[in-house]
Amino acid sequence: MKRLGLYIHIPFCDKICNYCDFTAFQGANSKILEYVNALKKEIQLKGNKNFFIDSIFIGGGTPSFIDGKYIFEILEEVRENFTVLENIEISIETNPKTFDEKKLEFYKKAGINRLSIGVQSFNDKILKELGRNHNSKEVFESIELVRKFDFDINLDLIFGYQKQSVEDILYDLEMVKKINPEHISYYSLIIEEKTKFKALQNAGKLNFLDEDIERKMYHLIVENLEKIGLKQYEVSNFSKEQKESVHNKKYWNCKEYLGMGVSSHSYFEDVRFSNTVNLSKYIKELENGNIPIDFLENLDMATKKFEYIIMNMRLKEGFLISDYNKLFNVSFLEDNKKVVENAIKNDVVEIKEDRIYFTKKGFDIMDSFFVDIC
Repeated sequence: MKRLGLYIHIPFCDKICNYCDFTAFQGANSKILEYVNALKKEIQLKGNKNFFIDSIFIGGGTPSFIDGKYIFEILEEVRENFTVLENIEISIETNPKTFDEKKLEFYKKAGINRLSIGVQSFNDKILKELGRNHNSKEVFESIELVRKFDFDINLDLIFGYQKQSVEDILYDLEMVKKINPEHISYYSLIIEEKTKFKALQNAGKLNFLDEDIERKMYHLIVENLEKIGLKQYEVSNFSKEQKESVHNKKYWNCKEYLGMGVSSHSYFEDVRFSNTVNLSKYIKELENGNIPIDFLENLDMATKKFEYIIMNMRLKEGFLISDYNKLFNVSFLEDNKKVVENAIKNDVVEIKEDRIYFTKKGFDIMDSFFVDIC
């Protein structure tokens, strides 16, 4: 028996946002049915009833863009080919305006119990500049509809956009308080290559936000979400009691998972591999009975140790030193004695009762710690 998380990628969108660098396709509606059939084939090829699935995350793209019956069929295929445990977290990413009651009925029937809604901002001007295809009124209408079906709600929000002010963040936080979601993912805007924002930056039409203002925003977010019962448990994630994202914690805890769909990534038995990002190639390969893997690497011990540290240290609770020592048959403190001593001296990390974790200051400068760690 092997317990795994399962990620399923749905790459279709009604509109590509200006900051998005995920594998997503706009105007490819004619490919949806072919893609769903190919995805089912991949599930069959990778399926194993000895694999016990303990979390499922359907991401994109915008999974709620496609017909709800396809989501239902995909999850039925998963159940036929894997052993899906009872009462697990099953999440789906959605955007406002892209779902209705009929889709939500399909999601409920499929066993989905958690919706992640891409809100990003409650400021209509900022939404427009981010390239979002909804306004704040539609956000509230969509959330009201979701509440009728008793799903847990995560809201995705962005801070650090150059035209965003501290006042904008405070307003967003007031709206979060009003909505009272179970979970918040609040991400700092990163301008990635091959995005519309990167092209604007290269043309001198978009700048990074001042670092001090960006940090002030971050601290305001942490402080205000804590006040309304959304406790920080990871750098960018906050939740009510016992509502942390089970699936995402698998990534941060370096647990195994399988990815299904174009561009999806997997981590299984010390091997990391991913599918092609080419939609046509993905469909064609699976029609021919082949899993379209484009990248594969065996992780050596040094890489596994380093990734364990940087991923687990994203969590507010950090990790147990004894767990690390047992897993890798080494002494973490002996191997990193100087780095850890300096980090403690400079109030970057703390160690209490066998657990190492970042301080408030450490969360702001964590990259400098990772540069020195082994």
